[in-house]
Formats: sequence, C-alpha cells, structure tokens
Amino acid sequence: MTMQTNASPTSPVLDEESRALVRRSLAAGLVVIDDVKKVVVSLMAEERQLNPENLVDGLVGAGVLTPWQGKKLLVGACKGFYLGNYKLLRPLGRGGMGVVFLGEHHVMKRRMALKILPPEANQDKRRIDRFKAEAEACAQLDHENIVRAYDFGESFGKLYIVMEYIDGIDLGLAVARDGAMSPQEGIDALTQACAGLAHAHERGIVHRDIKPSNLLLRSDGVVKVSDLGLARIGFSNSEGGSKRMLGTADYLAPEQAIDSQTVDSRADIYALGCTLYFLLTGSPPYRGETITKTLAKHQTAPVPDIREKCPQCPSAIADLARRMMAKRPSDRPRSAVELLAELKRLGGQADRQSSLANHSAHVDTIVDDSGFGMTVDGSVNSDAASPVEIDFSNLPPIELGNLHQMTLDLPSPLMPTVSWQAQPTATNSKKTTQSSNQTLMLGVGLTLAVAALLAVGIMMYSALTQPLPQTQPKIKSHEGKDGKTIIFVDQ
Repeated sequence: MTMQTNASPTSPVLDEESRALVRRSLAAGLVVIDDVKKVVVSLMAEERQLNPENLVDGLVGAGVLTPWQGKKLLVGACKGFYLGNYKLLRPLGRGGMGVVFLGEHHVMKRRMALKILPPEANQDKRRIDRFKAEAEACAQLDHENIVRAYDFGESFGKLYIVMEYIDGIDLGLAVARDGAMSPQEGIDALTQACAGLAHAHERGIVHRDIKPSNLLLRSDGVVKVSDLGLARIGFSNSEGGSKRMLGTADYLAPEQAIDSQTVDSRADIYALGCTLYFLLTGSPPYRGETITKTLAKHQTAPVPDIREKCPQCPSAIADLARRMMAKRPSDRPRSAVELLAELKRLGGQADRQSSLANHSAHVDTIVDDSGFGMTVDGSVNSDAASPVEIDFSNLPPIELGNLHQMTLDLPSPLMPTVSWQAQPTATNSKKTTQSSNQTLMLGVGLTLAVAALLAVGIMMYSALTQPLPQTQPKIKSHEGKDGKTIIFVDQ
C-alpha cells in the first residue's frame, strides 16, 4: 500500500532553522535531499514537530548521519567532515601527536582510523618531522600485534595517517572500568604486546612510549601496539642531538629520562614491566606528587613486588616483572625475543576468548568527544552554506512496509505507531470500501462456522449422555413331545 502526501507550496513543511540545517547538511556532503524528504515524511506520519532537533534525530536514526555529525550540524558546523577520500564519522581518541577519527572511504566504504596532526602543530617543524617519522615507522611493520598503517596524506594543509581501525578499547581504560586483570589475563596481554615489539625491534625500531593506553584490545581478544609517535628508527640520532625527555613518566625507563636518544629495546622492556604491574594491580609501580618525583623514584626507589597488591600472582610472574623493571638495562631480559619465550612459558595456552575478550568494548562507548574540535578544521559557520531553495511542495510517496522498516531503526523517540492524517484520495476511498466489504464477509463466514461447530458439539454431547431405552423382553412358550411346556425369553 502506498501513502502519498502533498504539502502546500504556500505553507512550507520546515521552518527557517530547519531549512538552514538542511542547507548545512547538503553543503557538508553528508546528506542528499531525498534522504531528508523521507525523514520529513516519517516525522509527519508520527505527528512530531518538524524542528532541527527532531530532523537530526530522524537522520541519525535512519543511518544517514552519525550522532557526532548531527551534534556538530546542530551547533552550526557545515564543513570539515571530509579529509581526503574519507568521511569523518566520529572521534576515537586524542594523543600527544594528534587526534584520531573514524573515517569511511567515500567509494570503498571501508572504515579506517585517521590520525590527524592538530592545526596548532602545522607550523612546528619538529612535530611535523616526528609525525612523518611515525608514518615511516608504521610502514616498515606488518604484524598481527601492531596497528597497521596503510597511507599518508595531506588535505587542505592537514597531515594524516590512514591506519587500521581497532574496534575495541585500550588496556588503560579496560582496567579503569573493570578493575585489575587476573595473572593469566595480564600475561596473555603482555605476551601479545611483546610479540609485536619483537617484530619492531628486529627492524631497528624502539617504541619509547609503551604504556597501557598504547596497547589496544580488539573485541576478539587480540592486543595491538599503537602510537609509534615517539619511535626511534634505526637507532639514529634523528632529533639533532637533543636530550629532551621523551615518554610517559609512569612507565619511563631510568636511562630514557636521562637521554632518550641512546636507549635501545631494553627501555621498551622496562615499560612493559611497568605495564604488567599496572594490569595486575590497577596502578603504576611508582607514583609521586609531581612528574619530577615520579621520575626520581624510577631512578632510585626499590622495585615493588606485585604480590603486595596482587597476592594471587604466582612468584614466577612477580620475579619476571622485577627483572623487567631492573634499574640497569643489563639486568633486564636481553631482548624482546628472549622475553617473549619466558612469557610463553609462564602463560601456557591462554584462552583469549574467555579471558581478554571479556574486557573488550567499543571505543565509542568510552570516548567523550566534548573536548574535540567542532570538526577537523574547527569550523562553525551557519551562513557558509549557499542559500539554496529547498522545495518541499511534493514529498515522495512512502511504501507502508518501507516506512515501518525505517521507523524500526530510529531511536526510541521515533518509535510510536504510525498514524496518517492525510485526506484520502478517490482511489484510496474505493480501496477502503472494497477492503471493508471483504472484512464484513469474512466476519460473517467466521460467525457461521463457529455456530455450526457449536451445534455439532451439542449434538455429540447429547448422544453420549442420553440413557439407553428400557425395552420389555418377549416371552414365548412351546409344548414339547413329552407334554412338558418350554418357555423362551427373547432379550
């Protein structure tokens, strides 16, 4: 059945604010006018007010916009939703080297993570060089436990890296949400991270910023090393002899705090030991009132025993963590390959699906995008869209089945039963009359069938319960040859 509506040209369906929002959406390249008209028809069918908020709700519910896109359109953004060949869907996170967005290729529809150098860094040559070095480091690595990079590009003066999208959560957030991991889970996570680092170290790449937030846990339990923004490639002095401290204080090896340029793979092993401590206890091994005091504890404080905060931790795991966090690099495992062998012996055959997979979650359920810019270029300009006239005088016909299917996908405010108030046409009236006659005939037929069934039931009940008739026996007599009388009784 097709429902059709015609809006009067003299009484526009949308108010001016809603029309401005539609113009911004069209200018941003996020919608086409047919999508807008379908949502308008759906809102009219549900007798909802046609305002910008409800229009965005409808477009989000119909899958045309993402909630982040809708929020930005409502506050006036009309550009900055595209970067190169990718449409930006939502922010995924923020790091020291830039912001990360989920993007979708406009032709292939493949989703990728886009790491974008922030606008304030575009004039900083040191940060630009480091960003390009990260892309170079990622390009050299291809391992299951490292986030893969596929492309590097520049669009409208913005540098970005196209990376593998990990549908999951970082280990820092996982522990903050679920609490400390079990020893088996911690060893499994560290084993996978160490496998990725061994692959990088064999290619001369030191990460220099290993920490829980840079280890991503995919929904199937796979751990991926991410954020090579501080990686040093080929053990070369790539920063002009600078002795700036690079890394995160809670997980920084003592020698890295003194000179970040001379560290080798054992600095990553130290950071892995601190990460294991965090995973099993819920806190870093050293915590000072200031960054300086925290760094001083890494230099001089005794290595803490994991078992003080995690009594169920086996002594073999606690001893390995203590060796990984040794003050002198020579006292630690010599390489990630050697460490990986020890971790595999301790972990045995860990079951990812039953352990680490239980901690996984979609990133967008965790990330708060309130701190992100309006769009990738931070633009808010409601007047930037050209004042194109939008004709709503003839809305498209909507198939009842399609309309019902669309409203099923909309959020809860758009779920009520559809009621249509449009005046029926002559054709619709004829169809309605025919439908009413058919319904009446069907009702009469059903009534007669029920009555006949009741009559048969009554007759059967009467036959079964009625008593048998009482009959008198027939008696006959007959005189035998010996003169005696014989009596016959016929029942």
